[in-house]
Amino acid sequence: MTMKNVCVWVLAMLAGFGTLSSCQVHDEAQEDYLEVIGEHERSMPDAGYRLNLSYNGPMGMRDKFMEWADSLQKQVPNMVLTSENIYIHHMPEQMGQEKIRPEMYQTSVSYNITVADSAMYGRIMQDVLRHNFPFSVNVSGTVLDPDKRQQVQQELMQQALDNAKAKLNFLSNGEDSYRIVGVEELDNTVPYGPEYNDFNRRMVARLKVKARLQ
Repeated sequence: MTMKNVCVWVLAMLAGFGTLSSCQVHDEAQEDYLEVIGEHERSMPDAGYRLNLSYNGPMGMRDKFMEWADSLQKQVPNMVLTSENIYIHHMPEQMGQEKIRPEMYQTSVSYNITVADSAMYGRIMQDVLRHNFPFSVNVSGTVLDPDKRQQVQQELMQQALDNAKAKLNFLSNGEDSYRIVGVEELDNTVPYGPEYNDFNRRMVARLKVKARLQ
């Protein structure tokens, strides 16, 4: 082996050691940290409902339904008219073979309503059934008063942080062996979708907590 080849071989070896050394330092740096997910969930039995209430029936009953809806709106001021459709109720094959009569016209009128609790929801259902309106109701979720929601969210985040600390204590030598250096609120759609909160009447908080070992 010539002197030139020896020099090249020595330089290659040194470069290899340098690469291994840098990887080892990087791994050791990563070992100085712990990262956990803290979470907490709570049932919300007192939450209100988001409703979509629709009248689906003949034009002849529309005015009576609208009069009832106006009276309901006085009790539930957040009730909002979202759509109204008018259409002819017939089979396609009847087009051109039968004269259109007034009773063929149908309408669909929809409202969005937010009710504070289950009791109000029950009263609305009983009242609309008593009037014998052809209708449909879609429960699109549950709702909390904004101030109450903020309070609950803060409480849940504190409990999620406590949960994360318990995990860190388990994975380390106790609370004195680490220092929290980062907290990130996670998107609640993973693994819980919006329907988890809205339909199952539960709320959840999830935090990613990073700690440095001391």
